[in-house]
Amino acid sequence: MEIRPYREGDEDGIRELFRLVFGKEMSRELWHWKYKAHRLGTMVYVVEHEGRIIAHYGAIPRRCFYLGREVISAVISDSMVHPNYRAIFRKENIFYRLAKEYILHHAPIEGERKIYFGYGFPMERARRLAIKLGLYEDVEKVKEVVIKQGSRKFYERLEQVKDPSLASFLWNKMKRNDLILNVRDRAVLEWRSSMPDAKFSFFMYGSLFTPKALLLLRTDTDPPKLYDYVGKLKYMGRALSALSKQVGAFFVKMPPWAVKLLKHVSFEELPSETYLVANRLTGPRAEEIKGKFFYMLGDEDT
Repeated sequence: MEIRPYREGDEDGIRELFRLVFGKEMSRELWHWKYKAHRLGTMVYVVEHEGRIIAHYGAIPRRCFYLGREVISAVISDSMVHPNYRAIFRKENIFYRLAKEYILHHAPIEGERKIYFGYGFPMERARRLAIKLGLYEDVEKVKEVVIKQGSRKFYERLEQVKDPSLASFLWNKMKRNDLILNVRDRAVLEWRSSMPDAKFSFFMYGSLFTPKALLLLRTDTDPPKLYDYVGKLKYMGRALSALSKQVGAFFVKMPPWAVKLLKHVSFEELPSETYLVANRLTGPRAEEIKGKFFYMLGDEDT
């Protein structure tokens, strides 16, 4: 039994394990989009036994503006173990050994870190196990809301645009030294909107001739889902209200501290069991992240 980094050609075995564990297919195109198309490196570890991949721990890296400096962040993705190789909650099971080796390689306490800031939004069972094993810790419960009954003031404009050409300009307006934000420039928005088997539309919000925010809306879901917002956060409430006025109700995920930005918006808060978790093993720890990391659906792995 070998714990090792990804090798070219592993994707078929990984996709087969995904189908077995989650009961659905992952296309080659989606796997490539997740783990290669961003061009930041394939950050995947597997466990191989007798020529078969029996466990997987991956992450999708992002450039990140972390309290004033650019680092690499990564959201944990597709952590899974073949059902025949799972163990009861004890420290030396396959998941613990794989996750620990992955974290210590990519984010060591001392030395160069390939991943400075690791985070995730795991399913409940995986979250409870990782917390019990001392790998993760809760940062906060994610807010899930539906924006509805929007309005638009006479001086505001909202238009659908064909591409994120102004994303880099608006990203430079958005980043702040007191927050943690994954980079949202043009290259990132083009990658995010190219996700296979999904349909997205870009909307530009502004006033008169001044662009203030770019919004990325996934349109093949019911209701539509807001994946990303790029612009100064003080404009977010008005931008979301204008978007709802034009397209109707849509779904949003955000940190609890960001709900105050919706003061101009009519919304319904939904029950949520999703938690943002942090790397307890080597940090940064939850207390450093809480109240500072701005995230949306676009910061997740699908």
